[in-house]
Amino acid sequence: MCTYHPHHLIYKYDSALTRSLATSCPDVVPLAVGEDSAATTASAASILSYASLASSWDNSLITIDSGNCKAATIEAKMKLEKHQQERAIPPPLLSSRVSYFLRSFRRNAAMRALALKDAHINDEIFTTSLVEISKLLQSSLSPEAAAALESLEAPHAHEILLKLLIDHAQKHHFQAIESHKTSVKSLDLRHPHTWFPIARSLQRKIIYHAGPTNSGKTFNALTAMRGAISGVYCGPLRLLAMEVYDSCNSDGTFCNLVTGQERRDVPGALHTACTVEMASLSNRVDVAIIDEIQMIGDKTRGFAWTRALLGIPASEIHVCGDASAVHLVKWLADQMNEQFELKTYDRFTPLLVEPKGLKQKSYSFVRPGDCIVAFSRTDIFAIKEALEASTRFKAAVIYGALPPEVRRRQARLFNDPESGYKVMVASDAVGMGLNLNIGRVIFHSLHKWEGGRSDKKKVEVSPSAVKQIAGRAGRRSSNYKNGKTTCVDSDNISLLERHLAVPLDQAATPRAGLAPEFEQFEAFSSQRPDTTLFSTLLKEFDSQAMLHSQKYFFCRQKAMMEAVSLVESIPGLSLKDIYIFAMAPASGGDPRIMAALLHWAKKYAQGMPCPLDISPPLQAPRTADQMRALETAHSIVTLWLWLSYRFTEVESFVSNREAAQKLGERICELLGQGLENISAAPKTSSLEENEGDGDEKSKIRRRSQIKKKLGIVNRERVKQMQKSSRMSSDAYPELFVAFEEEIEFVKTVLLAEKEEVVREKKEEVSRKKPKRPTTVEAKASGRVAKAAVKSTRVAKRLTKAMSARADKKHLPRNGQK
Repeated sequence: MCTYHPHHLIYKYDSALTRSLATSCPDVVPLAVGEDSAATTASAASILSYASLASSWDNSLITIDSGNCKAATIEAKMKLEKHQQERAIPPPLLSSRVSYFLRSFRRNAAMRALALKDAHINDEIFTTSLVEISKLLQSSLSPEAAAALESLEAPHAHEILLKLLIDHAQKHHFQAIESHKTSVKSLDLRHPHTWFPIARSLQRKIIYHAGPTNSGKTFNALTAMRGAISGVYCGPLRLLAMEVYDSCNSDGTFCNLVTGQERRDVPGALHTACTVEMASLSNRVDVAIIDEIQMIGDKTRGFAWTRALLGIPASEIHVCGDASAVHLVKWLADQMNEQFELKTYDRFTPLLVEPKGLKQKSYSFVRPGDCIVAFSRTDIFAIKEALEASTRFKAAVIYGALPPEVRRRQARLFNDPESGYKVMVASDAVGMGLNLNIGRVIFHSLHKWEGGRSDKKKVEVSPSAVKQIAGRAGRRSSNYKNGKTTCVDSDNISLLERHLAVPLDQAATPRAGLAPEFEQFEAFSSQRPDTTLFSTLLKEFDSQAMLHSQKYFFCRQKAMMEAVSLVESIPGLSLKDIYIFAMAPASGGDPRIMAALLHWAKKYAQGMPCPLDISPPLQAPRTADQMRALETAHSIVTLWLWLSYRFTEVESFVSNREAAQKLGERICELLGQGLENISAAPKTSSLEENEGDGDEKSKIRRRSQIKKKLGIVNRERVKQMQKSSRMSSDAYPELFVAFEEEIEFVKTVLLAEKEEVVREKKEEVSRKKPKRPTTVEAKASGRVAKAAVKSTRVAKRLTKAMSARADKKHLPRNGQK
């Protein structure tokens, strides 16, 4: 037995190899041959390890002990150098077979994987160590040892090289290995429930309230929260958090409000209503509610639901939503060794599909209580104009870009029978967050646009979203016993029925969204001091992180990457600062919002005050583009308020917070007035052509009347509105004067990114597109084809002739014996 100190590598060797080593270096190793000489399979290991390690270990002791053998202690390096000098032996060159072993070992993915798994040796350490070992072998390997190594098969030689490499790396690259261990720990996202020790210290119970819209699931969960001493409600929208905040306080349950942009503290309150991203993972409560749990699979925000479900320290966790996430939540509960209970609910009122669609496809046939759902802001305003021009009803409007306060006001107008707002035009934002007196949901379309500026595409609305939106009709608190749904175009009814017929447990949410905590990202970046760009760190983290791919996925962080690309090069920002600015609610779709983020990031880095620098206009908007400008202004106010709660040490953020909140309220008032101004359209349809006398004008008038009857939105009008939306920067230009410099910069950056994406798409298309043959190739292929056809004909004729000849002479045919 041969034991190397201090690394305790143990190799077996036989007497033949011992004699070989003795012949090579007789004065270095006093030998004693053991009796059991046939016990080894890795026979070259002792020679290989001795020859290489002896030359690299300074003053290391090598003890050779084999049963009854005599022991000898030597100073390996000094003795070996002396022996080589006395005999004047030049460093041997590696044979072709040994060189082959080294090359194949370097390319062997299995060996690299074993080194990474067993010793935390990554590719960089592996490659460096292998180069060093190759040099050692070239300078120290004796011919006898080389011959012994050459006699092995490649797999056995690779095993020996792996042991040698691990020992060498652990001695000479110890710090790099330890650094990689720390980095791996930050990259290991396979067990995210272990990130939250406070929650894991509790014996939690998860209660899943599964049911469609209008089934009472959230009501029962809220009843449990109100009955507890302390509790927290986590909703997907500020609007929902505000609704719960109002209802709890009106019922006598004191409740705080916490959103990214707002804090309302009620004295003595032990309950909190918050958005799911703002859920506290340190405050212990009795009951927690996580609403719309199916959004745990959302491509961009799913990580917030995962974080809340795994990390909220509560005795009971009530999750509410449809049944699509039941199996996933149960699996997560099993991973955490927590109790799981499922409660199912049915709709209080049935949901019926009107099979004929809207009568004559005309919005002039809408009735009180109808809600027309469109998935485009332009379509919403065009439908509103067409509807109000052809009926006596006013239309309330709800879409995602409107502030929550404006949406609540529009909902109150729609629910008030005396307001005159008998119908509603809304986007998919109507699907959650508001109690509305809807009798019938009418889908303008079942397709919507998805993606950003460069990858926009039209897709079908998911069955889950269709169920959520259609289920708003006929709620228990409404005036309608049955909920009804249909489409403007009867051709879409079959698709609507298919979506509604899909069982939600079949439309399963298979995986939960995930995003790293800042502490993990910070630990990862600390191991890469040479990587200065935040975006590079993000990409490396994303590519190297380890996930349970069947149950988790990384959420899209496109908006975060766009923000990072703007602020990461600003001098004076720490890693934490860049992370906060990157997580801010700044939409990449509007350069003015991104410009405001860049503006305040520069101010903050320079230690300067960060004022809001926005003054509201004196007049309410009267056009869609003015509405969009005010919506953008409100988003900028919201962004500033969000930052003010993160950078509390900045005096200008804290001292101006109240003024910013009042500014936001003023903009909401102007937006509400703007919707009323747009509602005050003349009753003559804006979709009609100008009427006049004469036969031609009569035809035009008749065509316009048909358009009016069918409710067809004039395409030219839609184009004008789209153009108006693109030119919205001309509306209220005084709002964004403070950010003019940054706006131009952001537009340049976004344009460059768009051009890059377009270029990459063109390259991808050109790679996939089959190469057209040149003229010479085409002619050659044509000649080959003609020759093939000709040879086929000749073969057929020849076969036929031979067959006839065989029949005539009574000879066996071709293929017969």
